[in-house]
Amino acid sequence: MLLSLLLPSVRLFAQTNTSPNEAWLTKYDECQDYGEVYVVKKITKPCRSYQTFLTDKNGRKLTPAYRDIGDFEEGLAEFVPMKLNQQGHGLHGFIDKQGKVIVEPKYISTDRFRQGKTWVIYPADTHYGLSYIDKTGKEVYKISIQHYSNDYLIHDATIDYECNHDTKEDVLWWRGSDFFILNFNFTPFVTEQIQRSKYVTAFKYHGKFGIIDHALVLKVPVALDAIDVDYTYSGQGLQRVQYGTKYGYVSPVTGELIVPFDYSDTRKPTNGLFWVKKRGKWGCIDKTGKLRIPHLYDEATGFTVEDRSAVAIDGKFGHIDKSGKVRTPLTYDFASYYQHGLSMVRMNNKYGFIDTSSRLIIPLIYDEAFPFDHVTTLVERYWLRYELSLDGETHFVGFSYKLKALFIIAGLLIFIWLSRLVKDLSSKFRAKLPRR
Repeated sequence: MLLSLLLPSVRLFAQTNTSPNEAWLTKYDECQDYGEVYVVKKITKPCRSYQTFLTDKNGRKLTPAYRDIGDFEEGLAEFVPMKLNQQGHGLHGFIDKQGKVIVEPKYISTDRFRQGKTWVIYPADTHYGLSYIDKTGKEVYKISIQHYSNDYLIHDATIDYECNHDTKEDVLWWRGSDFFILNFNFTPFVTEQIQRSKYVTAFKYHGKFGIIDHALVLKVPVALDAIDVDYTYSGQGLQRVQYGTKYGYVSPVTGELIVPFDYSDTRKPTNGLFWVKKRGKWGCIDKTGKLRIPHLYDEATGFTVEDRSAVAIDGKFGHIDKSGKVRTPLTYDFASYYQHGLSMVRMNNKYGFIDTSSRLIIPLIYDEAFPFDHVTTLVERYWLRYELSLDGETHFVGFSYKLKALFIIAGLLIFIWLSRLVKDLSSKFRAKLPRR
């Protein structure tokens, strides 16, 4: 995981000017030579009134007046028309070297094309959204920005650009002295490292995590609060991520958000199902995020090879299978997970064991017991401890801790009583001795 090598790089605000010999160029304040065409700019009032044109080598205008035209890359250049949107911001699109509009100007911000794609930012309800488009304007990937309800809000955004250069525009979100951007970029060294990755790369910036793939497409914006890198709660091709106080799951291969941030707690999947908690109740989803078992249960354990999970409602325990069908009625005061075909159950402060058909195999006679994590377990009865086998046979192994504690207390009391007795007898003996 990248933790310290990342720095979002705001696009360079330097533009190289050329000084061709054509006399007609003298009426323009800026000029950029792209071989067969020029981008020229006339500045009437710096930072306030200016016009930009694409021309051929003879000065013939190939476009109407635009506010700005950016650098040509892969045959296309970003441009911003004179007309602003209702909020007073420029709209960004792309033209080719003939001046033809290839991508309509409808984005709040974008950048030059690299390897046939670029990112675009646009209003998405209460947020600004981020997508990637190809050179025809077709959307090739879209971040599900609606899942990040507390970040990248329009009313929190700062939009600004370099004086006279509207294509050098970006959208920033300030958090104290740090700023966040949707179009997260990397230093060249880190870019090379990411491109060598087979799948996706998680990274951290100012306490938040994001996920980007090897094609430098941002799959999760820099908004996550945690990623389960140790796979403590992950599996089945899904990796748990946290946003605020809620959890969801992403694909560790593609980085896409598969399960939205709907759950207050989750557990590692067992036998293909994830226990997830919502509104205080546990239910199960599969690896596609589809709900398989409704959110009904106050407690739940993972599914074992017996196709059973111990569940509880209102303090009463039983078992269900992976279809959600109740296989042990929820009548016990406690029921454990199954192991070696048996589950430990408690009723009226007595423990016993049932099989997968809910038949009581070992009666409810024990005061203490443990599940069969091995082929034997420990049980207690009348303060005596036994090793219990799967067939119900017992072998005495000693006294319970409670009985040992009583022996210790009784011994201590006897010691105190004897000490006092010796002291009293000693005092009486000394009193009978004749005085000198």
